[in-house]
Amino acid sequence: MSLRSKAAITGIGETIFHKNSGTKNILQLASEASVAAIKDAGLSLSDIDGIITLSPLSANSRLNLPLAEFLGIKPTYSDEVSVYGASGAYALKQAAEAITAGTARNILVVGSDLNFLQHRSNESIPLMEDYDVPFGIDANVAYAMAANLHHHLYGTTDEHRAKIAVDQRYNASFYENSLFGKKALTVEDVLQSPVISSPFHLYEIVSPCEGALAFIVSPSEDAKKLTPHPVYIDGAGFYNGHFLISQSQLFHNGVTTPIKKSSEIAFQMAGISTKDVDVCGFYDCYTIAVLLTIEDMGFCKKGEGGRFVLEHDLTFKGDFPVNTSGGQLSVGQPGDAGGMVNAIEVVKQLMGRAGERQIPDAEIGIVNGNGGFFSTECTLVLRRG
Repeated sequence: MSLRSKAAITGIGETIFHKNSGTKNILQLASEASVAAIKDAGLSLSDIDGIITLSPLSANSRLNLPLAEFLGIKPTYSDEVSVYGASGAYALKQAAEAITAGTARNILVVGSDLNFLQHRSNESIPLMEDYDVPFGIDANVAYAMAANLHHHLYGTTDEHRAKIAVDQRYNASFYENSLFGKKALTVEDVLQSPVISSPFHLYEIVSPCEGALAFIVSPSEDAKKLTPHPVYIDGAGFYNGHFLISQSQLFHNGVTTPIKKSSEIAFQMAGISTKDVDVCGFYDCYTIAVLLTIEDMGFCKKGEGGRFVLEHDLTFKGDFPVNTSGGQLSVGQPGDAGGMVNAIEVVKQLMGRAGERQIPDAEIGIVNGNGGFFSTECTLVLRRG
C-alpha cells in the first residue's frame, strides 16, 4: 500500500519534560499532550474518531482505551503500538494506513511515560530473560559492542561520537523543553564524563525522563482546512531484522542495521533520494545510533560515518541538521515515546514553527525510529504542505 500524500499531520502537542516530578501519572500526561494537539489542529474532542497509543515502559498497562474514556472520545479505530523505540514512527505509519483505508478521519497518536528507571515495570521480556540477560547483555552493553566493532573495522573514534552529542546539545540550548537548559557541552566534556559501558561516556547516552507527545493525523483533502502548513506523510518503511540481541546480524555484516531496509522502502515510496532531505530526526538512544543511521540511510558510505560527522555541522545552523531540538540525548527520553521527540521537531521544522532553530525553506524531513538493539526500524518521509 502506498501512503504517498494520503494523510497529513495537522496538529501537535507536548508536555514539559521533567526528570521525575511526581505530580502526574501517565494518563494525565497523555491527556495534556492530546488536548494540546487537538486544539492545535483546530479540532474538538468529538472530531477524533481514531486513537493510537504507545505502550509505556513504566507500567503493565495499555493506554488506548483508558485515554479514550478519560478524554470522552468514542473512537471507531483504536490500537496500541509496542515496537519499543520505533513505536512513535510506527504509530504515525499506522495512522496514515488507517486514514488511507478510510477507517477513521482524525486519529490521535500519543506517547506518554514516566521516568522508566524510577518507575520500572516488573514485566519480563519474553526470550531475553532466557537468552540474553544470563550473559550480562543489556542495552548499554549491546550498543557498546556495536561501537567497539565499528571502531575495530573502520577506525571510528570517541571524538567522532562525541561530536554528535556536542552538536545536539547546542541545538537543545535553543529549545525551552530541554532537560539541560542552556548548559553547553564540549568534546572534552563528553570524553571526561564517566565511562558507563566502554567506549560510551555518560553524555553519549540518553537521559530518561517523564513526558508526553501527541500528533493528529488527518486525510490530505482536509489538511489545508485545518492548518496552513500540514505535514504530509509521503513515505513509510518498516523492517524487523531480529528480536534478541544475540540474533543480530550486525555483528556479522559490517555493522549494517535494518535501517538500510526500512529507509529504502520509505524513500522509494516517497520518490526521493538523500539529496532531497532538508532535516533529519534520527533515533539517538546512543551516539552510535545516529552515526549508523547516517551510514545505513546512504548519506555516506559504510565505515565513513565518523569522518562525515567531523566534516559536517549537525546543528540547525549547519549543512546537515540532525535532531534540531537536541534529540533524546539532550531533551530527554520518556520511555518508548522518546522516538517522538525527534518526530515532533521535524514536524515543527516543516510547519515553520521551530522558532530560533528554524531551518530556512525546509521541505523534506526524515524521521527514523529504532526499537530494541537495531531490531525494529521504522522510517518516515515527511513533506511540508
